[in-house]
Amino acid sequence: MTMEPIKFKPAHELLNHSFYCELDTVKINKLKIDTVIGICEDELVTPQPLVITLEMGIPRPIACESDDIRQTVDYGSVRKTVIDFATNNKYKLLESFTDHLSKILLDKFNLSVIRLEVEKPQKFPDLESVGFVVQRKAQRNPNWIRQRNNIFSLLGSGIVPEK
Repeated sequence: MTMEPIKFKPAHELLNHSFYCELDTVKINKLKIDTVIGICEDELVTPQPLVITLEMGIPRPIACESDDIRQTVDYGSVRKTVIDFATNNKYKLLESFTDHLSKILLDKFNLSVIRLEVEKPQKFPDLESVGFVVQRKAQRNPNWIRQRNNIFSLLGSGIVPEK
């Protein structure tokens, strides 16, 4: 009797599994901060206001049942991280500011996805604001899934991997 090897879905299919689509969202709406950002000479010296809205996707947090802040994203900590980032960095473009901030938040708070909107409300007198929006998902390491699949394949074949 010949046994067929167990076939596992490729990593990219696992990452698109519905688990990653069923996310709860932690939201911070219109956080107002001052920072040095811009390409004009006057913008590179004087801090100016930015308005930031964040939507952070996480798999359904355990906090829903535990009522424990450690089981979700602490928006107070996110707020402090955003303020520290804006205060301690200078950028010319909203695009680079927004991209770097999204990467920091994804990593630091173990987010699955983030939607980050940054507005510059006082750029032109005839506009409410100009802005930039990014949507990013966490870069899950496909090697982790591949390694797990290899272990499962070995176990399925009767070979136990060494530690």
